[in-house]
Order: sequence, then structure tokens, then C-alpha cells
Amino acid sequence: MTSFDLGTLDPGDAYKLITGVVQPRPIAWVSTLSSSGRRNLAPFSFFTIASRAPVMLFLSIGETSRPGHGQKDTLSNVLATGELVVNIVSEPLLESMVRSSAEVPAEIDEFDYAGVEAAACDVVAPPRVAQARVALECRTEETRRWGSDTGVLARVLRMHTADGIVDERFHIDSAALRPVARLAGATYSVEQVMIPSPPVPDWDPVA
Repeated sequence: MTSFDLGTLDPGDAYKLITGVVQPRPIAWVSTLSSSGRRNLAPFSFFTIASRAPVMLFLSIGETSRPGHGQKDTLSNVLATGELVVNIVSEPLLESMVRSSAEVPAEIDEFDYAGVEAAACDVVAPPRVAQARVALECRTEETRRWGSDTGVLARVLRMHTADGIVDERFHIDSAALRPVARLAGATYSVEQVMIPSPPVPDWDPVA
């Protein structure tokens, strides 16, 4: 076995290690509006469920690499308005999602840049991606800085799903959704290999 002290490693090397280990990761394709109404769309793979009831999501946003900017536009918009939409990336949207990850000037509309259409939401101002098979309207509950990143805790207010994604028992059809996951580096996974769970044994205090 080889051991690594992540506290003494170069941050870039530590990042490569941890993102290579914690995979696959779901992608939050986040749409926001600036305080002046400018649209923004960007993907984040530091993303998961934070609470079951109420349903809340957790998103971690790192710093921007653009000269002269301390925050990514997504974070600036979330802090200014408290609203965001998490669009789920399905396989047909992979290329558009990757295009929207580019560090473009703030005045660029990433919906137009990525070549996707916008659709109005029900209760939040930011639009959702019209082609997304699932979109979650969210409102920020809390933000907090941890190290190099800012954590965003967001409550899900509405879920929009394409036809055929949800059955009568509220189960999501993963084969129909075809969600894209982030792997290590610039690689993604879209193949859904369904492996049945082995039975969970009852606890036997004698065993």
C-alpha cells in the first residue's frame, strides 16, 4: 500500500487524487440569474443530496480561474438572488454541458453559448434548460466557505420531468434518464449497468 499525506501535497495533486477516488459523481448543471437578469449556466460535479425531508441538495463551488474574478458567476448569482435551478445532464446534453464549463466572460449568456434553450420556471426566476429531462427549482438555505470552496445548501421546491421518466410509484427510470456522471479528469460515464443489490441480512446478535 502507498500512503499520501493530503495535508502536505500540492493542492492540485490532492485534487487529482480525491476526484479520481470519489467517482462517479453526479453533475449539477446549474442555471442562475445575476441581479441584473443576465443568464448563467455552468456544471458542477461536487454535488449530492443533503436532506430527505425537506429535500435539500448540497453543491460545492470552487474559485474561478478568470483573471480579476474571485468568484464564479454561479456563486455570485446565488449569493445575490438566493435562487438556482439544478438541471440533470442526460447523454444527449453532454457536449452542451462541457461547452458551458468554459471560463467565458461574465457578459456571455451560457445558454446561447452552449446551444440550449431556456424554459421558464414556476417559482424561481432563473430559467431551466428546456432539453433537460429533469430540472429542480431550488432556493438557497445556507452558504458557507470551506477552504477553497463555498458550500451551497439549497431546498428543492419543484421538480420538472420529461414524459416517461417517472412511473406511478414515483420511481425514476434511469434507462430513460441516461444521467451523465463525472469520472476522473476530463472523462464521463453514461452507461447504466444495473446490478441487483444482495439481500440485507437481519441482525443476529448471536452471530
